[in-house]
Amino acid sequence: MGIILLLVQALEQANTLLVDMIENDKTSLLLCFVVISVFASVLSHYPRYIYYAEDINDSRDDHKWYAYKWLGYAIFVFSKIDQKYKQDFKAKFFRQCLGLVIFIIWHYYIYQTFYPKLYFSGLDVSMIQFGTLVFSIIPPAILILLLDSFDKYQDKLLAINSDQALADIKAQKLKFVTKGVNALLVCIALVIIFGWVIAGTLEFSLYGYWLLQGFTFLLALLYVLFRVFRVYAKTVNFDRYYFLSSSVGYLRYYFVFFVVVILFLIYSNLAVFYNWKLSNAMLILLSFFFISYYSIACLVKYFFMLVIFKTQKEDLDKNPYVTEKNYLYSSGVLPENRKNFVSLDNQKAFAIRRRLIASITTLIIVVICIVSYSSETQIHELEAFKTVENEAVLNMEDFKDSLRYRTDKPLFFVAAHGGGLKANIWTMKVLNEIQKQTEGGFLDQTISFSGASGGMMGLSLYSVLGGEYNDDFNAIGLKIDTVAKENFASKDLALTFGYDFVRKMYPFSEIGKFRDRSYFSMVTYRNILEGETSMTLDPLSFNSYWKTNIFDNKRGYFPSLIVNTAKTNGRRGVFYSVKYPKDSTVFYNSDNLSQLGNGRSIAYYEAVSSTNRFPALSPAAKIKGYGHYIDAGALDNSGLLSSLDLHNYLLKDSTLNKTKKVFVEIINGRNNYIWYLVQKFKSENKITHFNIDEVEQDNIVADLKTGFNLDKIPNYLGDLLRDWSKDPLIDYVPIYLPFQIEYDEVLTFLGGNLIDKSQKDALKAFLIRENAEVKKYLNDNDFEWKTYEPTLARHLSESTITYYNRVIESQLMIDQIEPIRTLLKR
Repeated sequence: MGIILLLVQALEQANTLLVDMIENDKTSLLLCFVVISVFASVLSHYPRYIYYAEDINDSRDDHKWYAYKWLGYAIFVFSKIDQKYKQDFKAKFFRQCLGLVIFIIWHYYIYQTFYPKLYFSGLDVSMIQFGTLVFSIIPPAILILLLDSFDKYQDKLLAINSDQALADIKAQKLKFVTKGVNALLVCIALVIIFGWVIAGTLEFSLYGYWLLQGFTFLLALLYVLFRVFRVYAKTVNFDRYYFLSSSVGYLRYYFVFFVVVILFLIYSNLAVFYNWKLSNAMLILLSFFFISYYSIACLVKYFFMLVIFKTQKEDLDKNPYVTEKNYLYSSGVLPENRKNFVSLDNQKAFAIRRRLIASITTLIIVVICIVSYSSETQIHELEAFKTVENEAVLNMEDFKDSLRYRTDKPLFFVAAHGGGLKANIWTMKVLNEIQKQTEGGFLDQTISFSGASGGMMGLSLYSVLGGEYNDDFNAIGLKIDTVAKENFASKDLALTFGYDFVRKMYPFSEIGKFRDRSYFSMVTYRNILEGETSMTLDPLSFNSYWKTNIFDNKRGYFPSLIVNTAKTNGRRGVFYSVKYPKDSTVFYNSDNLSQLGNGRSIAYYEAVSSTNRFPALSPAAKIKGYGHYIDAGALDNSGLLSSLDLHNYLLKDSTLNKTKKVFVEIINGRNNYIWYLVQKFKSENKITHFNIDEVEQDNIVADLKTGFNLDKIPNYLGDLLRDWSKDPLIDYVPIYLPFQIEYDEVLTFLGGNLIDKSQKDALKAFLIRENAEVKKYLNDNDFEWKTYEPTLARHLSESTITYYNRVIESQLMIDQIEPIRTLLKR
């Protein structure tokens, strides 16, 4: 539950996934509700095995246990020995509240996803918060009332001695239980009706918000009624409701659901290879959480049950109230099915045999893990192909010649920040719009593309589109939108916890060398951009592909490409599309990965994949003989560092060092935009320093925040270039993805509260003005929404793509591009 809460709280991707399900995949959304409902029930059920096995509240001595074998799977159930045994309802409340926490997290998840639209639409967020809180606390309150009622009935039954009074209390309890079972059935019907309403009418709007919150509340209520009244259903009507009360059937349902979820995840892995339709990544993630928890819970339960069965025969033989006959009769299982029980006489042998099997299996798993950890694997290795003899590549001197023809106008270096698919699509759309605004002249004057992670992906993919479609910007735009709509998140998650995970274990590590989730993501990109269907990438080297497919287009020129990645020892890895002498240093503290030794080279798309290796979701790229490389953002999340390296290298050439150089930085991060607003506010108000009352942070938290901050080098380089732009031969043009920013977000960014009231009031007024500007061009703040702010994600919603388009087509973009147009007109 902690992991799920952290994922919902910390990962922006989760918010976009929910919006996408609302807009395009209601089936995945409804299935998510199914998974969390079953997950909640499982969470609340399995702690009871520890409770009884550890003899808490003397529970072990007052219960008989059964092992029901179904298709070789052991289902463990129990019954009371002494009917006067008093349950600890506080413990029961705690256990069943574990399941309710899942629904409370889901309430919060929905609220967090909708919050930006609720807030910036001018709605009363405090009232919405209050309504959501009420939805969250009503089910636990009902659970308390119901369990308290049962507690009182049990106290009355234990205190009464006369038969008539006992019959009256039992009749009252039956009446109460009957109402509860009927309420359970009504709730089931309401959930089904609500599900149909969601499937037919759900939209991304205020109505959609309350519909989802209401459905979550209804499922939580159903969960409470199911957990409390399930066992009593057969006392109301045995023939009709026995299936609800059957503990064997109930636990068998868990197992069947577990198998179905595994089959779904297997399908999801196969769907990546065969390009079948994939469900939303949130459903895949919840499914993996469910099977992980269920597997662990079953193993723990198994351990405790074997401990009980080893001595249960001897324990029950000492109890005069237990006989072979009433042992079977009180199991709650129909007579015709009792043959599936492990008999009391065989339980000890059953426990010893199963424990031996478990021990041997555990030993084998440990050995496999040790062997797998110590064995070399080629799963995440980039395949180094033999370089084609006399392949077409562009050397540095020829590239310099092509630049000399362009020295009559300023020359540009383009750098793009990382940020997942958000950065990828923003970068491509910005480049395409600049090309439109400059009638194709911008890239003719651009020296290089350099970036990190998603930004570098955008630059690399746009290079492919530029080489194929040249100045057909509408065709390029359609391809960009096709990439934006692709479901990369589901592919990555399915393989992360599926095929790629299994292949970590020996001997599966020998299966499918060089083909991991990053490889198949690049296959998807290639197939979209080039209209291919093959699941294998072209082995043509990075340099040769760039020269023949991109540089040699109709214009006969294209910016050079600098693909950055980060080595695990602190060095950089650089794939540079222009071949340069190995004895010359272009990029400092880096490995020249585009010119490997021994006549080997990395193919284009695999080289590009090396920049987009975000920890956990994407594996580190291994290059034989060189080492392991991860996401470029680990060192420089902007790409400016490599741009500056190339700029300094070209300055050594006297024919190129007199031309004005312009650094264009394409930025997509929300914090980067806040930083930009803070600098703008300080400049307008002539403020050099904010006086803040710092929010106290633990040392470890401070260390983690500093370590995970990827903007240290980008912000430094941005400041450096602003200062350099005082030189008439240097200019700097940052292009930001605009957002609406809350005042509290700025305070979080600053790390404390403003002390100076005048600064506080001025900042609030400034943010109102800046937000109004963004709001005007988005034109989407009411009760139904067509845009959603881009988040760090690998799957974008339709509304996020609309957000990009409205920003790109607005004055917000024109104003940022105008300096480039002005420079090119000179």
